[in-house]
Amino acid sequence: MKVKSLMTKDPVVIELPATRSYALELFKKHKVRSFPVVRRHTGEVVGIISIKRVLLHPDEDQLAMLVKRDVPLVKPNDDVKKAAKLMINNHYRRVVVINGENKVVGILTVGDVIRRYLSKNEKMRDIEIADFYQKYTSVIWRGTPLKAALRALLLADTMALPVLDDEGKLIGIIDETDILKDSEVVRTVKSSELVASSEEEWILESHPTLLFEKKELKLPNKPVEDLMTRELVIATEGMSVYDVAKKMTELHIEQLPVIKGKDELVGMIRDIDLIQVLIKRRGK
Repeated sequence: MKVKSLMTKDPVVIELPATRSYALELFKKHKVRSFPVVRRHTGEVVGIISIKRVLLHPDEDQLAMLVKRDVPLVKPNDDVKKAAKLMINNHYRRVVVINGENKVVGILTVGDVIRRYLSKNEKMRDIEIADFYQKYTSVIWRGTPLKAALRALLLADTMALPVLDDEGKLIGIIDETDILKDSEVVRTVKSSELVASSEEEWILESHPTLLFEKKELKLPNKPVEDLMTRELVIATEGMSVYDVAKKMTELHIEQLPVIKGKDELVGMIRDIDLIQVLIKRRGK
């Protein structure tokens, strides 16, 4: 199967030069986790900007400094297997599709593979998820403040965290989009005192101050349980790749807690975990 049969054509891109605050507004508007970045006058691909990189660098407003440039690239006629390998090996959820002139013509995401292939392939009914799900996962307590929750998400390098109650029972799940939807981008003015550059300047009676304005993401003063998703969609070890892909597609979700018994959390199955089956089957 070719990349062009599964990719999303003509994706939204960000043109450089651009600012961090502009990117934040786009992330909130389109509710996605990353955008291809191109040069304004030529349209040539530069890299990808993710919401995670923007959130991790609040003091850098020039987007060019935050763009990840060594991103996986494929052509429309490349095999999907190649794209899947690039995603897994580079820990990337998407590959940028370019033409012969190095211009963006599409983007292929893990979600595209799930929706347009795995959830429609009946052969996937015979393969269980037991060999693919993440058996070690970070968790978070329901009373954790949102600022701490966002930091935990970023440090854990994960899309979502299962939420536990005081007794350690699974009661919900929270991801970056849950946190972003109740946030706002605000303007702040900060000052920085200028340091004297010569021995003579110590005689100045006043200390010159540089004022600068920036935009930051302001999170509400709420605990995780106020924004988490409570209606859990779960998976079990015995479920098939097909069934999990189907759930993800129908409910527009990217990961499911995996439980054993009634409510014992044993791991997480992510959409990027599922595409491993594509490589293994096609590699035989």
